[in-house]
Amino acid sequence: MILAKTLYFASGETRKVEQQWAAECEKRGTTVSTSAWEMSDGSSVSAALSGTLATATITPTGCATLKNTVTLANGEVLIAERLVR
Repeated sequence: MILAKTLYFASGETRKVEQQWAAECEKRGTTVSTSAWEMSDGSSVSAALSGTLATATITPTGCATLKNTVTLANGEVLIAERLVR
């Protein structure tokens, strides 16, 4: 698991978050097949995947953990988590 930098939001703020997986894919000689995002507080997440760049638009309702789980073409699963304050 990768622990990414903490994100700080103002109340009611909506922002786009990016997770770049290029370095991990290059190390393994593969690509990203799928990406999923999840907020621990149940906030909705609008997500997209373009190549090795996973993006999510979030509006947190409180402090939470944002998790991006990707499955690589070689079957490996990688997870990046970040705190949302």
